[in-house]
Amino acid sequence: MDMIGEIDHADIRKDFAITRKTIYMNNGAIAPTPLSTIKAVTNFLLQVSEAGPDTADTAGYLESLLSEVRTRISHLINCDKDEVVLTESTTQGLNIVANGIAWEKGDAIVVRGGKHEHYANYFPWRVTAENHGLNLRQLAVDRNGVFDLHDLEHAARGSRLITMSHVLYNTGARMPVEEVGRIAAEHDVLFCVDAAQSAGALPIDVKKIGCHFMAFPGFKWICGPLGIGVLFCSKKAAEMLKPSTVGGESAILSDTNVLANMEMPARLQGGFRNYPGAAGLEAALRYVLRIGIDNILNRNLQVSRVIREELGRLPGVTLYGPEDDRQRSSIVSFLPPEGTDSETLVKKLEESSVVFAARDAGEGRKVVRASPHFFNDETEAASAISYVKRLMS
Repeated sequence: MDMIGEIDHADIRKDFAITRKTIYMNNGAIAPTPLSTIKAVTNFLLQVSEAGPDTADTAGYLESLLSEVRTRISHLINCDKDEVVLTESTTQGLNIVANGIAWEKGDAIVVRGGKHEHYANYFPWRVTAENHGLNLRQLAVDRNGVFDLHDLEHAARGSRLITMSHVLYNTGARMPVEEVGRIAAEHDVLFCVDAAQSAGALPIDVKKIGCHFMAFPGFKWICGPLGIGVLFCSKKAAEMLKPSTVGGESAILSDTNVLANMEMPARLQGGFRNYPGAAGLEAALRYVLRIGIDNILNRNLQVSRVIREELGRLPGVTLYGPEDDRQRSSIVSFLPPEGTDSETLVKKLEESSVVFAARDAGEGRKVVRASPHFFNDETEAASAISYVKRLMS
């Protein structure tokens, strides 16, 4: 019997309807949701409809729901509940940070690789730099997106903030975030992490990393619904952020007409209303935490090894990402042989019920990316690459 931890893998596959007809390995973009998450959203809507959307019973239910979501997130990344801000996406979370800091002209922001970063973690900092007259220090990277820590040491001096992805969306390389956190602390620099490709797929401990901010979505590796994400904001850093939005959910007006922001995390959640998404996220978190993040990582790496091994046998294929499992995630990216266009190959694969993605790997190169998750298996991996071989021939 194939197991993930103490759970039968066949039972997990039954929870994901897409596995009946498609080899879906585009979880680095959006993951499918398990049946329990779908039911949680439906049950939320039914309960609120029966109790009345604006009643005391529903208000108590919403308060309990959001508390439970924050508790599960605190277990996922090892933070306190009141350090968890609910957002729409990674992009929104990063913008809250970029727009909330009281920048001074001449401040410097260190960005790993510049536009080699996912645009969600590049555009906000670039626009902020342009708007406030800041210096954008872009670390040089190799083909896999890896930078030199000595370069970071130099760039960190006199900087205000360092930002980078935990796992690179285009090559799957893991960044040495704990070492970066140490450097940031030594130079008294803020540290912001884009965990879009690691939350739910790799163990995360924000205390060990030493980051002040971390943003990630619920709809990638956590397998939650679309439209909800998370911003971790440490207690110390929260005092440095001015809310970029304000509303009745995030501020109060005193009898003397003084407007004051609420305490964390409400102060950064003006206008938040995605309660169905929160119900789905809570169920998805419960699902992945029950399996165990270490078990998920081991399963994902097993599948990715098969993909890398099978691709390594194909002539003309160039693999991206580190060979060492400890330095990469389950994302496998490759450049097809000359004469084969990555986007065309991805389109033909989807026509064959195999879902990969095409992503920019820098210097004008589009790679094909496979991002398997715990509901995938080694047989699917081998089958998917057999389609790749056939379509490239």
